[in-house]
Amino acid sequence: MLSSGDLAGLVLVYAYVGLVVSAAAWAKNRRPECDYRKIVHILVGNIVFLWWIFDDRWTMGLLAALPFVFMLLMVMHRSPLDSPNGSFLNSATGNGHRYGLVYYAISWTLLAIFLFDDRMVAGIAIAAMSFGDGIGGLVGKRYGKRKLFRSKTYTGTTAVFLGTFLSALAVMAFYTILSGYLPYLGVPAMTPSMAIAAAALAGAFVAVVELFSPGEYDNLIVPLSTAALMLAVGL
Repeated sequence: MLSSGDLAGLVLVYAYVGLVVSAAAWAKNRRPECDYRKIVHILVGNIVFLWWIFDDRWTMGLLAALPFVFMLLMVMHRSPLDSPNGSFLNSATGNGHRYGLVYYAISWTLLAIFLFDDRMVAGIAIAAMSFGDGIGGLVGKRYGKRKLFRSKTYTGTTAVFLGTFLSALAVMAFYTILSGYLPYLGVPAMTPSMAIAAAALAGAFVAVVELFSPGEYDNLIVPLSTAALMLAVGL
């Protein structure tokens, strides 16, 4: 039987994802030129601030994350990706790398299961993918002029660093405060300078990894490698 925390977490996660998809669909209808796939990519990252509600890793991983892998795969193959009459999610999975959102959901699943006891680290890894990579892609596409490597620009890579740095700080601050009330979260004691250094390291690391990783797989490579790095430095 699910605990009250797990039930609340499931309701909040599915309600929030539904809200994000609805907002992105509305944005698509109002401004068809907007990158609504990136809207989903970035905003879904806020679920890292809901992870603390869950009591069980398997509920979080298998019921709150894994179903989205299968949902996205079903949507992708239900109708042609280039069909103008396809569903919103169908279009979103086809806008950019085909399996990008599927890999995104796979990363969520793996981190939820294997880093359930290190939710701050998992949160930083998701923030790197959602906010760092997501914001970097938006900024680079809109404002990037000078190429740095292949299709990546100086502006976009700088935005990846800043997006990861600021979101990692936000995740660390949130879970550090929360651990005062919920000690089982296991958040290590950190001084402000240690948190800033860890966030800066994450930002620089993600900027480099995102620069060189194959675009189709960065939703796997960025979060999983960032989690490994944060664990290696003792978070």
